[in-house]
Amino acid sequence: MAIEFVEFYIKLVTAILFVVLVAAWSIFSRERKGRLPPGPFPLPIIGNLHMLGKLPHRALAALSMKYGPLMSIRLGSTLTLVVSSPEMATEFLKTRDQIFASRAPSAATKHLTYNMSDVIFSPYGPYWRQMRRLCVSQLLNPKRLDYFRFIREEEVSAMIQVIVNSDDSRPLNISQTVSSLATAIICRMAFSRKYSDQDLRDFSSMVKESFLLFGTFNIADYIPYLHWMDLQGLNRRLRNNHKAQDYFLEKVIDEHVAHNDPNVPKDLVDVLLAEAADKDAEFQLSRDNIKAVLFDMLLGGSDTAPPIIEWAMSEVLKNPLVLTKLQHELEHVVGFGRIVCETDLPRLVYLQAVVKETLRLYPQGAFLFRHLSSEPCNVLGYEIPQNTRVLVNVWAIGRNPESWEDAGSFKPERFMEEVDSEVDANGDQNLGWLSFGAGRRRCPGQQLGTLMAEFAVAQLLHCFNWRVPLADMNEQNQELDMIERFNGITLPRAHQLFAITTPRLECIAHLK
Repeated sequence: MAIEFVEFYIKLVTAILFVVLVAAWSIFSRERKGRLPPGPFPLPIIGNLHMLGKLPHRALAALSMKYGPLMSIRLGSTLTLVVSSPEMATEFLKTRDQIFASRAPSAATKHLTYNMSDVIFSPYGPYWRQMRRLCVSQLLNPKRLDYFRFIREEEVSAMIQVIVNSDDSRPLNISQTVSSLATAIICRMAFSRKYSDQDLRDFSSMVKESFLLFGTFNIADYIPYLHWMDLQGLNRRLRNNHKAQDYFLEKVIDEHVAHNDPNVPKDLVDVLLAEAADKDAEFQLSRDNIKAVLFDMLLGGSDTAPPIIEWAMSEVLKNPLVLTKLQHELEHVVGFGRIVCETDLPRLVYLQAVVKETLRLYPQGAFLFRHLSSEPCNVLGYEIPQNTRVLVNVWAIGRNPESWEDAGSFKPERFMEEVDSEVDANGDQNLGWLSFGAGRRRCPGQQLGTLMAEFAVAQLLHCFNWRVPLADMNEQNQELDMIERFNGITLPRAHQLFAITTPRLECIAHLK
């Protein structure tokens, strides 16, 4: 009897599963008949999740070569459009920007941004506009950036001193060095506080884990009924990371509340606390709202510039001619008698071109944060349903052979003609490179991230001569290994960058 009972339920489950698979296949088939952009046929249940691989930006770029620059895929039960050309990016980020200005929710955004009450991931609307305005006015507008120049110059000088006093017999870990630099700068700008080396290392580890969790393709986000199983172990990691994040941010806020001095210039934390105390404000900010916005600033400030610096230094070390041209420019503009000042940057034209070319080939994020359609719409004759996710493949757009001659090669000279133009100031107006996004959800920290990258690269190349350790050379072609790693949202090198340094300027000898 028991055996028959078990057999009955096995047959029942099998029948139900068969019906579900047939129904899903039928739905997918109907959607493919002209209403949606072309794309690979999805499997029942998982859709096209199996096609992403370890480097989703490359896998989706390869698929777009077959199905076109606007492609529809299924990630589990979720319809997603993949954008892989400047023209298609213009349709979604400019022409129909408002419809696609919201963000797609995920387990990571709900855990780490206090239920999407930050700036990066909050839904498009009045709350988002208010939070963005506060962050820009207090931290990211040109006037405030100029005010904080002394912090950036002090921290970059401190970095140079650390390098000068490092062990000459061991290669310098450039990746770790620039990560510590960016974290130190953003903590002083946002919190008016300098943290210990151990605190910065702990914080950097938390930020890296957050980026990985934000960008990982979580199966539970696309097949919701599998959430309870936590197949990838991501829910546990989200809880642990959120606990560390919340502890740190609570400590920051408590310090500001305890040391509230009206005679001390206000930082971002003070401004947010004052906004929360304003009973007449349009939105009454909670403590969680404040923590969410602060975490945004930390994420953006501490992990935007380091990948740019890391990849720029990689390309410079790989291309001796580029290094020579950069150092000649530094000699002409700055001279050998002093280190670089931030005010020198506008005259370092070739340096600006190097950073732009780095951003084209190695955007700090392979994809823009996922956009979400707020209503049904028609794009280029395709019927796009409400709540469709849009994934803009920045990596593919930057390497689009129809937009860039010799698209895979590092040629800073291609940007030299555009210096001081509208294109130079705001990115390619045809969206040929999209490292900081476009439209309403464009990253407000573009100027800060670019400024930090240009300043750090200039200082490193002016103060030191560089050589790649033989152990880090590719055995096949004796060149520096340039393989990337998909780290959720960011796109760092697969292996940390090391180099051997020797002082280039006599004026830094006193730092020993």
